Amino acid sequence: MYAQRVKVTSGPLTALGGLVLIIAISSAVAVGAVQNGHCAVSSTPIAFGRYDPVSHLSIPSVALIHYRCLGTVRRLAIGLTKGKSATFAVRVMSQGPHQLSYNLYLDAAGTQVWGDGSGGSKEYTVNTPAPGADISVPVFGRISGRQNVPVGSYQDDVAVLVNY
Repeated sequence: MYAQRVKVTSGPLTALGGLVLIIAISSAVAVGAVQNGHCAVSSTPIAFGRYDPVSHLSIPSVALIHYRCLGTVRRLAIGLTKGKSATFAVRVMSQGPHQLSYNLYLDAAGTQVWGDGSGGSKEYTVNTPAPGADISVPVFGRISGRQNVPVGSYQDDVAVLVNY
């Protein structure tokens, strides 16, 4: 089994005309090799768009994790770390003492927290991935509504865990 950790960092959270905020998570790349096969993994950015801290609505967004395996790979698992958070239940981005809650999910409904398989989280897994096929998997993100946070640059560091 091969494991690779790749850092994913959020972009700045900035104000647009007062209380509107934007956040983005940059792409990540992981490449590894084992005896009979190997997989390459990358991602597209996730951008939550405008956020109004007085709105009760959560802000959803979607990114993609792409992978391609060559040779014989029996099982591929793609996980995400907690970042700077203490738990997978709620991830947080921070700016000094201020925190903005968000999370990353395997499903659009937000019922399966994407993590490393611990603490109630789940990994994306596939048995015997098709050799040479380019596969894209959505990463569903959501920032919770009604978070009274000041404007600024909020960041979190989430690592992509690739096991095969």
